[in-house]
Amino acid sequence: MSFQLEKRHLGLVRGVVRHHLAWWEVSGEVAETALLAVNELLTNVVVHTSPDENGCRSASLLVQHVPGGVTAVVRDQDPRPIVRKTAAPLGLGGRGLDLVRALVDEFSVAMSDKGKDVWFFIADPEHHAPQTVEPAES
Repeated sequence: MSFQLEKRHLGLVRGVVRHHLAWWEVSGEVAETALLAVNELLTNVVVHTSPDENGCRSASLLVQHVPGGVTAVVRDQDPRPIVRKTAAPLGLGGRGLDLVRALVDEFSVAMSDKGKDVWFFIADPEHHAPQTVEPAES
């Protein structure tokens, strides 16, 4: 899904993702980790990208149930690379990406002249691969 994002929309997006994960019967711990990671990445879009004239940030989110787990990609339209900052010991910010990296099994960032894709994968060993339906032979 692609959207114009404001901070107030984060809960709505989490709800959509939560329902998809439930539909796919993703295990509880994996689902909660995926929700936290998606929320952190979208929060980074809200905090670190420039708003349009209405105060919104352009973003897209792709969440997939894949063989062996869940993957998600958050895309923004900010061509600046991610800069890792050292969080202050008592500071409230600066830990989001480190938290995501610590919680997920795989993590990557792909840059382009139009923005960046931040991707993660979380393994779900308790759940089987999604079922595909083959067309009937005639």
